[in-house]
Amino acid sequence: MDATIPVSSDDDSANQEIARQYDERPYASEAFYFSSPAHIQAAAHLYGVAAPTPQRARVLEIGCAAGGNLLPFALAYPDAEVVGVDLSPVQIEAGQQVLARAGVKNMTLHAMSLTDIGPEFGKFDYIIAHGVFSWVPPAVREALMKLCHTHLTDEGVAYISYNTYPGWKAGDIVRDAMTLHAHGLTSGKERVESARAVINMFKQGMAGSNVLGAALRKVLNALDGLPDYYLEHEYLETFNSPCYLVEFADMAMRNGLNHLGDAQPQLEISANYGQKLQLNLSLIAIGQPRLIRQQYLDFLVGQNFRKSLLVQLARQVEMLHQPDPVRASGLRLAAHFDKVDAPADADPRQGGQWLRDQGGVMICADTAAMQAVTDMLSQTWPRSLTVVELVEGIDMPPADIERAWLHLVSVGRVLLVQDRTPYDTASQAMAPSLIPGVMALLNPGGRNESQVALSNLWHCPVRWKPDGAQFWAMSQMDGQRSESMLSKLLRDAWQQGSVQGPNGESLKGQRNLDALAQRFIRTLLEILRRHALRLS
Repeated sequence: MDATIPVSSDDDSANQEIARQYDERPYASEAFYFSSPAHIQAAAHLYGVAAPTPQRARVLEIGCAAGGNLLPFALAYPDAEVVGVDLSPVQIEAGQQVLARAGVKNMTLHAMSLTDIGPEFGKFDYIIAHGVFSWVPPAVREALMKLCHTHLTDEGVAYISYNTYPGWKAGDIVRDAMTLHAHGLTSGKERVESARAVINMFKQGMAGSNVLGAALRKVLNALDGLPDYYLEHEYLETFNSPCYLVEFADMAMRNGLNHLGDAQPQLEISANYGQKLQLNLSLIAIGQPRLIRQQYLDFLVGQNFRKSLLVQLARQVEMLHQPDPVRASGLRLAAHFDKVDAPADADPRQGGQWLRDQGGVMICADTAAMQAVTDMLSQTWPRSLTVVELVEGIDMPPADIERAWLHLVSVGRVLLVQDRTPYDTASQAMAPSLIPGVMALLNPGGRNESQVALSNLWHCPVRWKPDGAQFWAMSQMDGQRSESMLSKLLRDAWQQGSVQGPNGESLKGQRNLDALAQRFIRTLLEILRRHALRLS
């Protein structure tokens, strides 16, 4: 079957308009850990399905922007083959410049429509389409499904994210008001200004009797602080077509694909939403197919965004009825937790230590075993651990340790991977060294002026920006210079005035800077470890 799907002239015009909008206001290109092939492989394992090993996988991303969601995978797995396609020539060119600076040889980017992808592209072990499906014409959505079936290997997994009902019903109302108010406006700046005026209208003038008030306020609060490009592309695009899970799964099946589950399996575990929901869902879903059960769950939780994993139809016999967290015993776990104060709305009767994970989500470690497991994972980070290593490394009853790690997996508070990562294979005896690509994305002073956001090899975005002295010290970390050598180099650079001090001041000519330089390097190395930006 040829993956090139014919489209009408209207669809061609729509593609050109979409490309123009993204050229005019490029979307920040960053990584999403749940779309990483290594994570997808682990998630598929929880659903009972084996997926190709990432090390030598062929990976295709549709709507790759400047490649920010592919770059960390390409850097982590240099023997993999990575291909990105996007309508916007401006974003593709920006991504190609980053690849050249970083010296990446296993990743290519193409400015083209997904409907122009033909047999010459071959088959892929993983196909990713994040933020595409809901925002393109109907014929292109159909083409995307056909492409996934035609170009996916027999054992491969496709990932497609999309806005979904019922949660997006309130978003539709806000979007309708925005598009009405922006009618006739052509410049992106004017359209965004009009959209923000609508947000203000809702927030300041919504009647207290509005029966959808709570849902609308949730949408409006989520829009606070979001950048203009997100507002324009999420709410003001020509196309934004949410659908129900069962509608999406039906389209997939008509195109030879099976809906495996969400890339964040915890979203499909009803126990995570409380006993009352779990009980009532079980009662109404007795005898119902797996997809209908999940659709009922979406109704109950108000799901508004899904990240669906798809496999070829023939693999249906392997799929579990729902994700099984116990299967994580065959995976590797990784996480970093910071100790924080209890949130203001926490039950004061609840004991334990409150923690914030690497994604900023808070969790309470309310048992000694949970505290021990989170401590061990944090100390090991960014390396990963097997369940056996967790059990053997903590002097507590194995059953208690199992309950702790199983809970962390069930609620999605740990990163999962099937095989050892580059962090695990790097020699810990080496002098400090950075992960590949970091310096190519940063300029002196820590600024990232490219369209590609900084991320680590866990496929997680990194919001931290080094200052001038930190950037200089990072540039000296080549895996050959020890911590003490780095401290001496920094001391000399401070004394010579070639590098500013920790607070931007000049230390030129000053003496006795050894202790300050040692503390600076030690602190910087810990920051880099916490952000998973160093291999050793």
